[in-house]
Amino acid sequence: MMRTASTLALVAAATSAVIAQPEVIVEQAQVLAGDLVSVQVRGLEPGSLAIVNATRFNNRSQAWYDTTAAFRADGLGRINPMSDPPVAAQWTGVDPTGLFWSMQRAEMQAEPPATPRAWGLVTFSVDVDADGLPDATGEVELLRGRDDLVEIPVDESMPGAFLMRPPGDERLPVVIAIGGSEGNDGAARSVGRQLASRGFAVLGLPYHSPAWGDQEQKFPELPRAFANLPLESLRDARDWIQTHEDLDGDNIGIWGVSKGGEFALAGASRIEGFAAIVAYVPSDVIWEGWGVGRGQPVPSSFSWEGKPLPFVPYLGMSAEFAKGQRDQPVKIRLAHDAGRLANPDRVAEARIEVEVIDEPVMLVGGDGDTTWDSGDMVRNIKERRDAAGLETLLIVNREAGHGLSGHAYTPLDRHAAAVRREAFPAMIDFLRTHLGVAELNGGK
Repeated sequence: MMRTASTLALVAAATSAVIAQPEVIVEQAQVLAGDLVSVQVRGLEPGSLAIVNATRFNNRSQAWYDTTAAFRADGLGRINPMSDPPVAAQWTGVDPTGLFWSMQRAEMQAEPPATPRAWGLVTFSVDVDADGLPDATGEVELLRGRDDLVEIPVDESMPGAFLMRPPGDERLPVVIAIGGSEGNDGAARSVGRQLASRGFAVLGLPYHSPAWGDQEQKFPELPRAFANLPLESLRDARDWIQTHEDLDGDNIGIWGVSKGGEFALAGASRIEGFAAIVAYVPSDVIWEGWGVGRGQPVPSSFSWEGKPLPFVPYLGMSAEFAKGQRDQPVKIRLAHDAGRLANPDRVAEARIEVEVIDEPVMLVGGDGDTTWDSGDMVRNIKERRDAAGLETLLIVNREAGHGLSGHAYTPLDRHAAAVRREAFPAMIDFLRTHLGVAELNGGK
């Protein structure tokens, strides 16, 4: 595994005693990914330095990922990497997720494991004499979700939709999960496992199904183009939930990411019956749609009651995508920013009326977002809701990009990790508070 030369040298220079019996203690063998992991190193010389390493294996790429950090033992010869600041690491200060997000593909690769390893399986080791060899190890498996979750089919009125929940017939609050422009049900399934494992029922709501190149549509009944998509599908989802006795139709939340965040806010501004809205990297306006083919009128992304909603057009989107053919970085935010700047009147017409959403709203964005300026847009939303005296939780980072949904227990850049470390538990608490879910056995 990879070791940082400066970290090894630091520990080697400071090691003054032979450690008799170091131990790596992992409190739980399995933890829901996103929940706190408890790891402690014991049996060290008080005040000594030691290297703590975390490793995991990616079966798909046949590559190891790892990270190292140096810590100083306390007066009892213990190190708690989740609550102690490191002496040397890729992060500073206390960061309970540091040993996870800072992992990078190992430059010096060991042999692949003899049998496949789950990506969630993380090995911790401690090296007390800086010889590059582990003196003690421990493991934890980060679970994507509980293994007893139940998935219930939804009728043909909502193609591709699914209901995911913990087992049993307890009446549960529901979160409607809406993915982004990638379409289909991947994002909804990912957050669905996370939320259902923590006591919610989740209705995954695909609303378009693109088919890039020669690919077939996953859900042929859904629109292939992102054009004039009906916000009424959110109302249909609400009505479906309210017909089921084991679902709490009085406590329905919406979770949306990117274009799904735009959808969630635009829908909630027109449709009653929701208790809380979570929008990751959303827009504060309706944007131009795409995919209708040449010769067709430029569409809006969304429609209401059969009429396309006013939208802000892009400016220079084709030129931006053309950069990819020249092996240049594509930043579609530039086409969004240029279109917004060139069309102030259309911005005003396309603005989502977030000030009429009387439910609590949680917003997450980043100023380093190269898809669109989610940082500025979530601030705009917060300002308008503050002026209306409405409850709004804002988490925004000046450096973070677009990939801010999910937990921080996976390889990330430090800015995304900082947002996820704060936003993921805040999202769980926000939904629990406003939807009234109790913790379940096995949930966190």
